[in-house]
Amino acid sequence: MPIKKAPKPISTGQNIQQIFINKLKDTMPSTVGLAEELADILDVSIDSAYRRIRGETELTIDEVYKITKKYAISIDEVFSNRSDTVTFAYTKLTDSEKNFEHYLTRILTHLKTINKFEDIKISYVAEEIPIFYSFSTKKFTEFKLFYWQRSVLNVPAYQNQKFEFGFVNEKLIEIAHNCFKEYLTIPSTEIWTTETVLTGLRQVQFYFDSGIINKDQAIELLTEYRTTLEMIQKNAADARKNKSDKSETFLLYNSEVVLGTNCIYIKADANNYSYISFNTLNSLTTNNPEFCDETEHWIKNLEKKSNLISGVSEKQRYQFFSTMFKIVDEYIERIKD
Repeated sequence: MPIKKAPKPISTGQNIQQIFINKLKDTMPSTVGLAEELADILDVSIDSAYRRIRGETELTIDEVYKITKKYAISIDEVFSNRSDTVTFAYTKLTDSEKNFEHYLTRILTHLKTINKFEDIKISYVAEEIPIFYSFSTKKFTEFKLFYWQRSVLNVPAYQNQKFEFGFVNEKLIEIAHNCFKEYLTIPSTEIWTTETVLTGLRQVQFYFDSGIINKDQAIELLTEYRTTLEMIQKNAADARKNKSDKSETFLLYNSEVVLGTNCIYIKADANNYSYISFNTLNSLTTNNPEFCDETEHWIKNLEKKSNLISGVSEKQRYQFFSTMFKIVDEYIERIKD
């Protein structure tokens, strides 16, 4: 019986490390030097970085992990040809304020990284108000950070604590607010429904009914929440996130289709990233090409079935926000009574 030869691996003229390095290069902003960035990530000299780029020094598993951690490179794209397998990255969130700080820092780092690209856009399918808007005002930021740590992450220091302004670590508030400011610098398309506003309202109502916040705090928080919606309405009218923006940087859609999830899709030059929500506030991240293509296709279909309410769509925009303001005001009056 003849001996069968082992099948040859699919050759691209490159070894795995070269493929990985080329993927890293494609993923990075063109304004960032490959060797300099690699040296910074791995904490090695420029000369050592060049040796890894040329393949003279092998990357260790720990080094590959550090690189993929920062740039969310899809390992399955580098090592596998299977189209039904996707690798996701995420930040572990447990009952620790330190882990929560790491989670917020990761969000800020991702925003700053993609902001280095020249051609960028965020598409945000918002079952609840986009997380960045929760950080637009200091007091509502405090509330959201308190709520998540007490009721979702079960951080011990929060379990028997009633809400007080000033209790949440100031560093967490600063990181969160910087996420909001960074988001304002990136062009985005958002898809909302009239129910998108409800989650934040219900959280305030629940804490009021549970005695964790008092009447004055609840009314103040809901008033700030309304102020945030007014800011978003103004941005939608201008189709810009900032007055200084020279082109349309904000498109807002009203969908009558039940969204079912929060999803962020990012295009940055030739790079695509998908962020799928899970466990209330965390997200799974991948830049797997097929998964990202499917995500983009889904979002484009949602846009086609939704009404654009930013820019010239004054009547539709007025009706949409009037409905939401009415809901907020009803919550305020309910608590007053």
